[in-house]
Amino acid sequence: MFADVWEWNQKVTVEVLVDGKVVSGSAVSHVWWQEANALGVYPSGYKGEATVVDLGRRGQLFALIGEETKYIAQYTRHDHLGYRRGDYERLLPAIMRFRGTKDVPRDRYPLLVTFTDPNDPRTVRKVDPNVISAAFGPGVSLSRVTLEITDEATTSGKVETLLPWLSWPRERFLTAGGGRTPLKVPGEVVGRINFVWRGT
Repeated sequence: MFADVWEWNQKVTVEVLVDGKVVSGSAVSHVWWQEANALGVYPSGYKGEATVVDLGRRGQLFALIGEETKYIAQYTRHDHLGYRRGDYERLLPAIMRFRGTKDVPRDRYPLLVTFTDPNDPRTVRKVDPNVISAAFGPGVSLSRVTLEITDEATTSGKVETLLPWLSWPRERFLTAGGGRTPLKVPGEVVGRINFVWRGT
């Protein structure tokens, strides 16, 4: 007998106020969960790419993907759908069926970063969602992050065009960081898979 699988596409949209005007970017990722195995573990996975907001001369804001990508729908939707977040057997099928948009709780925002030079991974900077003007200058603030369960296809190809080092051979990438990842973000573990992950 085959295990139940719950899967959906989810669009993360980041809205930024720049001098009073809204600038936004979106990306669609795919998430899947499987019913618990004999060990009581729910196998899961995701694929997609980071959300990018182009702020023109001020730079680009990236909302990264990662393990939290699998959980953001639960944290955003469980109250609205009427289930506890840990009630996977009912919550996950409900998410899969749902269509619509909701604000992501601020404490569940994806990790935000930018680069002073997009061609150099060593120039990565963590962006505080509460004070993104520290990275992008006066007049810039984060308005909101939304999550939509959607029928749209997963997005691909945008991030690679903006960050050429994503396609560097592993040796070159590590050399840029002195033998380790050059993506050094205080308090965070960040790799190329947080910008683009095609799944397994």
